[in-house]
Amino acid sequence: MMAAMKKLLPLLSLFIALCSIQAQDRNWSAEVNYPVSIGDDFGASNQGLIGFGLKYKFASSGNWTFGASLDGAWFSTEFGSDSDPPQIAKVRDLLIQPRFFAALPLSKNRRFHFLSGLGWTVYRNKTENLVGDQSISNEENWNSGFNGNLGLTYAVSSRWFVQLQYDYIYFARVNRLYRLIGLVKLGVGFRF
Repeated sequence: MMAAMKKLLPLLSLFIALCSIQAQDRNWSAEVNYPVSIGDDFGASNQGLIGFGLKYKFASSGNWTFGASLDGAWFSTEFGSDSDPPQIAKVRDLLIQPRFFAALPLSKNRRFHFLSGLGWTVYRNKTENLVGDQSISNEENWNSGFNGNLGLTYAVSSRWFVQLQYDYIYFARVNRLYRLIGLVKLGVGFRF
């Protein structure tokens, strides 16, 4: 155990040093969101468990800032019946969204920003049906499609911010139908 700690300590020190060198720029940010789907087309659930995000700003031109992000959202719902034995359907939805974004300050003090992004969504839907304690079926479906994103952020401090986002996701074909999903995400982020 001590040998592993001795190897880990220099790597951790190097990581902290590299982050502090770039800390002046604060090009990275990490986010935690609460996602909610809008509309009836999402499937079985519309209450999210958690959303997450990681952004990196790599360029700027005038007032505009450009970057790349990786967002995700996890939804989980259980449906049950009062039959004997009880029947339960567990539905788990996971969305992963890589995208490019642009940000524009809306106030002179640069605390309030407008965000816009374009990217791709990978969507996994997993359903497990249980009768009593026995699993009778498992089904997993994958899909992907275009996504657009609009958002607003407000800097609470030089590092912390709150945000509101809207994601519009277009899946080309799901069971021979076109499908649109809207997500609203309310969250908090940290710049580093």
